[in-house]
Amino acid sequence: MEIGILRRDGRTDPFFDGAAEDRLVIRRCEPCDHWYAPDQSGCPSCGGDELVWAQASGEATLVTWTVLHGRPAADGTVPPPAVLGLVELAEGPWLNARLDGVDAAALREGLALRASFVHPAEGEPYLLFRPV
Repeated sequence: MEIGILRRDGRTDPFFDGAAEDRLVIRRCEPCDHWYAPDQSGCPSCGGDELVWAQASGEATLVTWTVLHGRPAADGTVPPPAVLGLVELAEGPWLNARLDGVDAAALREGLALRASFVHPAEGEPYLLFRPV
């Protein structure tokens, strides 16, 4: 199942710059050392509004998942299903991402995962998680 072409905007540049170098970059509040997902704009813990971009370890565990089945094409071919997961990063934030290299029947809560990036010919790289 195709993800489509991802394009950056001014708010996502640090995330995609990290992804281009196979690094997972998320938000962190320096005063209170809490980590947040890339779309977080302020710190709910201390009220700070200046989150920095920081490199995360890329290690995560699976929280939950679903299998998405695509529609058959006009010629009857069916795209392979996509496995989408909610993962908890080692730093604490939860992210939604595609899972790759997994057997959907063998998935379980707490499965150890590691961030990986796909670099398509067009558009920005995208994040997915694979079993460790």
